[in-house]
Amino acid sequence: MKTRAAAILSVLAAVACFAACGETVDTGDGGADARPDAACYSDPRTDVQRQCQANADCAVVDHMASCCGSIVEVGIRGDQVNVFHNAETATNAGCPQCACPAAPTVDELGQQGGAYIASCDQGLCVAHAQ
Repeated sequence: MKTRAAAILSVLAAVACFAACGETVDTGDGGADARPDAACYSDPRTDVQRQCQANADCAVVDHMASCCGSIVEVGIRGDQVNVFHNAETATNAGCPQCACPAAPTVDELGQQGGAYIASCDQGLCVAHAQ
């Protein structure tokens, strides 16, 4: 419970930090609402791209979550990495770049780490800080 509260606080702090730039940060929940034509810096993953049966099905990818260049490490099926990169490139094409410092890299739960791994959590690939 303490870890979840820390994750929520970390995400809220990142959102507050970027509010000064007038931007939002997508923490990469990759829900069903994620779509290729989504707004700048939103997570282009779909639930189908995250489905898994074992940890070996999953890979970690960098998701650019803000105009400052902040990165959220997200989990996706290994066979969808190129699809993800193409969708993210298309989503962010023409998006503004901000003159602000990037926030520290975090996982999908807002946790920082020295390394990130992907695991199959309840049938969906999720990235975790180590």
